Amino acid sequence: MRAQPRSAVSIRALLLAGTSAALLVVLGAAAWLSFNGSQEEAQELFDARLATSARVLEALAARQLERATVATPIVIALPRALESVGHDVPGPLGHYYETKIAFQIRDARGVLLARSASAPQAPFAPLQPGFHTRAFAARDWRVFTLHSGEVWIQVAERDDVRSELSEKLALAAAAPLLAGIPLLLVLLSLLIGYGLAPLSTLARQVAARQPGSTAPLQVARTPAEIAPLVEALNGLLTRVREVLERERRFTADAAHELRTPLAALKVHAQNVARAASRAEREASLQRMLQAIERTVHLAEQMLAYSRAAAPADDARREHIALRPLLAEAIESVQVSALARGVTLALDVEPAASTLAVRGDRQELLSLVTNLLDNAVRYGPERAGVRLELRRAGDAAELAVVDQGSGIPAALRSRAFESYYRIPGSPGVGSGLGLAIVKQIAEAHGAGVTIEDGPEGRGTRVAVRFSAA
Repeated sequence: MRAQPRSAVSIRALLLAGTSAALLVVLGAAAWLSFNGSQEEAQELFDARLATSARVLEALAARQLERATVATPIVIALPRALESVGHDVPGPLGHYYETKIAFQIRDARGVLLARSASAPQAPFAPLQPGFHTRAFAARDWRVFTLHSGEVWIQVAERDDVRSELSEKLALAAAAPLLAGIPLLLVLLSLLIGYGLAPLSTLARQVAARQPGSTAPLQVARTPAEIAPLVEALNGLLTRVREVLERERRFTADAAHELRTPLAALKVHAQNVARAASRAEREASLQRMLQAIERTVHLAEQMLAYSRAAAPADDARREHIALRPLLAEAIESVQVSALARGVTLALDVEPAASTLAVRGDRQELLSLVTNLLDNAVRYGPERAGVRLELRRAGDAAELAVVDQGSGIPAALRSRAFESYYRIPGSPGVGSGLGLAIVKQIAEAHGAGVTIEDGPEGRGTRVAVRFSAA
């Protein structure tokens, strides 16, 4: 039963939710601080206005009242029409809020000399200089008391008016911040949508791809954050294209290379069927077995070449001691060497006996086996083949030396091509041995060279690895 995929989290939704929460917290806190700060500043401004009003009264009227003899206090009334004026509508007579402001002027004994019509007969507050908050007429009033000579001046303002004004000022400061949040969210949503549009375009391109399409992905506007993804996908498509091309070449080569041995098998089988005598039949069977052996060898080499050309699997890499590996490779080709009378020798330099490389053991064994098999197969009968292991600085070098006719210098680069056989080579081969060696060596970061053998006789094929 297939596991149900987990529901995908939208990057756009995540960014919007996270940014919205951050905006609400930050701008909400800013609005709250602005609201409280504006209220505090407004209260201080109103207190300063009260003090200023008291000093204006002291300058204009208090000193004259101090020298005058007044039997009854002077009452300064405001026009009644002000009561009907709207809260926020100033008029030719003044402002509605004037009716919420009051003052008193008293002499040194506390006798009331003058007051506004909105002020009571009783003192607003104790005759002590400074600010006070007092309640009268079912309202809280903010009072400022000023002592000037023999006169006390008290100016008061209704607290509800002060609160209303300070709240309006605070709201005027905080409202733009709060009102800007929805606009910011809309703009942010559009910006995120614009920024993520290339990702949606990329997803649509990938979804619309045909199974066999390996053309590079192209996005008209590729942001820096998405560019690595596009490059990685294009790199993957390139590798897929190379794999598909390699598979197509392998299929075509297999069809081409197997056609001849399979045709030979068919001929031998027909000869067996038409054999007139037992001797003819046995001769045809013997030739058919030889053809089957060559076909099997060709198929094995083709599979080995295909595996060598495949991408390396790092999970199979390990530290491999070279000397035991070389001994095992000699053992694997011993039968074919004995059939041709070839003597195999392992020559390990003392300083190289502990050398190791990091790689795939089976692939490295295939590399050495192919080198030895080539030397045995194409070298002269009853000759010698030597497998050497040397230390070259920090590198490990293994080489196979035979006593054959050698490979001309002009053809040495072509010897590594798949299915290429050196003209005049003895025996029957597939032309894949050195191609397999080169593929495996390159996958392990090693280099392969073809040189003349000692004293210019034979061939020396050397593979140099970096020591593990």
